[in-house]
Amino acid sequence: MFRSVTEVRGSRFNSTDSCDFLDEYERLLDERIRLEESRQPSKTFAPSQLRCKRISWFRLRGVEPEVSPIANRGLQFTATIGTAIHEAIQSNLKSYLGDDWIDVEDYLKSKSLSFEYKCTTSGYETQVEIKNPPVKFAPDGIIRYKGKLMLLEIKSSEYTSFEKLSAPKPQHINQIMTYGTLLDLDSAFVLYVDRQYGNYKCFEVTITDEDRTSVLEMFNEVMRCVDANIAPPKLPSGDAWCSPARCRYYNKCKEW
Repeated sequence: MFRSVTEVRGSRFNSTDSCDFLDEYERLLDERIRLEESRQPSKTFAPSQLRCKRISWFRLRGVEPEVSPIANRGLQFTATIGTAIHEAIQSNLKSYLGDDWIDVEDYLKSKSLSFEYKCTTSGYETQVEIKNPPVKFAPDGIIRYKGKLMLLEIKSSEYTSFEKLSAPKPQHINQIMTYGTLLDLDSAFVLYVDRQYGNYKCFEVTITDEDRTSVLEMFNEVMRCVDANIAPPKLPSGDAWCSPARCRYYNKCKEW
């Protein structure tokens, strides 16, 4: 393959071999991203996406997600960095807290819960899968702080968004309310990390009885809609979450 002088001067490579190697690596990334995007989501609620009932409705019905024609390397890189940040914080806290870092499966076994569940542990996280309502989630941690059991959620953020934070983001509160409801926890810390400079902010969230009722009613509403094959309300027009970049059902949603 011939490359123009202009391309070589673009500073992305300086030889034929370095160009070929870069092309091969980027193709590898694109293939892995498309493979991940095409993977069929499980027919469960995903607490991180509960802000939109339509997404849950599509997932529970087993609708195939849309695959973007262009692999989003930036989004994939952000996810990779976020995972690394999570693991570093979890490792530090588990070492520091000792017995006050609570194993999720042990915690669940100690509770008298009304639903069936199974746990799968990978690294520092335990994925919990509940049968009814059908929910799959992986809390970042459960800790005992000053004698009180609390949920821990870690969120990495780009610098500009981090600097503006003065309270938890609404979509994260929805997720924490769901975790608290399912795990029977009343309090949570949400720990925000600036991906650029490594600064931190921490906010406490309280899960009330009204929050629990709201979460359970949402589960029931979406499941009734699935049974009736009627789409639940979508997000308001102009909502930032309702976009092709954030929703893998964006075009399918328009059909309903």
